[in-house]
Amino acid sequence: MPEIRVEGLVKEFGDQRALDDVSFSVEDGELFTLLGPSGCGKSTTLMSIAGFQTPEQGRIAVGEETFFDAARRLAVPAEQRNLGIVFQSYAVWPHMTVFDNLAFPLRVRKLKRDAIRTRVREVLELVEMAQYERRYPHQLSGGQQQRVALARALVYSPAVLLLDEPFSNLDAKLRERARAWVKELQHRLGLTTIFVTHDQDEALSMSDRVAVMSAGEVQQIGAPEDVYRRPANRFVAEFVGRVNLIEGVAAADGGVVVVDVTGSQHRLTVRGADGASGNVTVAVRPEAVTVLPAEDASANGTNTWEADVGTVAFLGDHYEYEVTIGSLALTVQSSRRVEGERVRVHIPPDACTVVG
Repeated sequence: MPEIRVEGLVKEFGDQRALDDVSFSVEDGELFTLLGPSGCGKSTTLMSIAGFQTPEQGRIAVGEETFFDAARRLAVPAEQRNLGIVFQSYAVWPHMTVFDNLAFPLRVRKLKRDAIRTRVREVLELVEMAQYERRYPHQLSGGQQQRVALARALVYSPAVLLLDEPFSNLDAKLRERARAWVKELQHRLGLTTIFVTHDQDEALSMSDRVAVMSAGEVQQIGAPEDVYRRPANRFVAEFVGRVNLIEGVAAADGGVVVVDVTGSQHRLTVRGADGASGNVTVAVRPEAVTVLPAEDASANGTNTWEADVGTVAFLGDHYEYEVTIGSLALTVQSSRRVEGERVRVHIPPDACTVVG
């Protein structure tokens, strides 16, 4: 049985619909990410699960307990949902020591002093902050404050952990380390987690599954690899990673789909696009395209053409080319430098996805 079930959430702010029939389920022990641009509804969804927002329609359940059901006018108060939450701002209380920040929610729950001391120190050990228990937040780095916020969310053994853009205030290097650390901790604890971010790298690297959101709607749900390699529509293709979008007219041809590229004499063969016909948009990731020397005699066949090289940029672990095939402009990548003003490019039919 799913640990979390979100069904048909609708939330409006005035005449603006922030959530429009949002539904998904999260399995026990899964790290599930809500990914999308600012204003897409991902944080509103998280706040609805936490109990800080009340939708007009829908239902939210965790395990066997229903937290919200608009049809029954049921809304369990936030403080009774036993959910741990870490906000973007951390919300660590500045006038309390690290120890007291963690102890406070346990005191509210009226645990005995010895039990509080034992639990706080246990969780501080877990997040590698035991030596800082007597410090105040202003004496900690941003990364250390983040760990305190996470420890406070874990200290009362929540049923579910909710993370709302927890890395956005960290610099790039620290953010990268924090991702790996939180993912390892979540996996070790087996704690069901919903993570909100606008950062596609965070979503792809950390998640078991991703829900991509736009304009209050879920556009696609799937494993990171599936969402990246097989985007459901144009929005997902453009938002999750870099992409070439090729317009054309499609028709079935012997088990594949052949696209007559708009404004070009070229034809693009697409595999795995059964039923596609008429005007279509095909998505191709830059790294899926093979770049070869123009004189390479082996570089012939389906979806292989000569291309004019516009610019070449060295990006550390690969080269990025801007090339044109007639009127068709593509961004492509290669692990090695291919010399010359002309190259051959090959687009595998399996690397093409019809997204519109």
